[in-house]
Amino acid sequence: MYNRYRKQYLKIAKKLTLADIQTGADFDDLTLDNIVSGGRVKQSSNFFMGVFSKQGLKNVIDAFGLTEALARLGLTDLHVEIDTDDPHTHRLYVYTGTPEDENTICEMVLKWGQMRFTEGILHNFPDIIPNLLQVEWLLLQNPKMHFDERRPQLPGQSYPGLGIGDRMLQIMIILTRRLNLEGMINKPRYYHTAFMFTKDFIFTNPSNQAILQAINRDLTSKYKFHTIAWAAHFDCLINHVTGEELVWDTDYLILPLKKYLIKYFRSKEYQRQVGQQMEKFNFIINIPKFIKCMQKNKIPIYEKLS
Repeated sequence: MYNRYRKQYLKIAKKLTLADIQTGADFDDLTLDNIVSGGRVKQSSNFFMGVFSKQGLKNVIDAFGLTEALARLGLTDLHVEIDTDDPHTHRLYVYTGTPEDENTICEMVLKWGQMRFTEGILHNFPDIIPNLLQVEWLLLQNPKMHFDERRPQLPGQSYPGLGIGDRMLQIMIILTRRLNLEGMINKPRYYHTAFMFTKDFIFTNPSNQAILQAINRDLTSKYKFHTIAWAAHFDCLINHVTGEELVWDTDYLILPLKKYLIKYFRSKEYQRQVGQQMEKFNFIINIPKFIKCMQKNKIPIYEKLS
């Protein structure tokens, strides 16, 4: 999918040196392409993803224009913290002002390594175990803003978002490529995050892709996105074909970056499986249950329902 930041960010990434991303490094003439050895990341337990120091991450935030974009939202005095105690799972925190929970504007948890898919993969999937960047958690929020009808609360949110998702995705794609990984994966906890991710990602399981596309087909022209998101969260979606409630429990989304993965997920066989699975679904919202759940949790409804 087209992203207006792609070309601009690729140019910026090429100019970043090792000295920019690793404060105190001796070799200031190395670029991001030089941090990989033998197809694997040169890891240091002191650096985020084995590559970035705290100040280096701040330099990256500045270089890609995020500091300026956040300042326009009133979010200044940025502080970066990293947790690399687990060598395979790294955590990044960005705060506006003092590093306290109420000032968190970004929280990211990343893993990387081989991932074997077992659910829903078709018989012609290449006999390769891909090395992937796994986005275990990504929180982007503005603690200085409040929810309203224009920026309604969605499941899992404590504050409205930052509106920088497209920028973050491009940075993470660049990171994934530079670390010589074959793609990114994410397991969406909510329907609305799956909806947002699938502008660029696709489910590894054709059945999950079919469920998402069927929800979009059946409901997005009838209800506001806010309504559908909460209906999915409260198990208020009913498959009219079977009469069963949908419990959101999906497999991984993937953004394939290597040709063999891209070819597989764009294959006619995969798309045929999705189409066949979609015929099994016709989603409606259990309106009485939905209204009751929203009222019980004191969440406003922004449309008339009947």
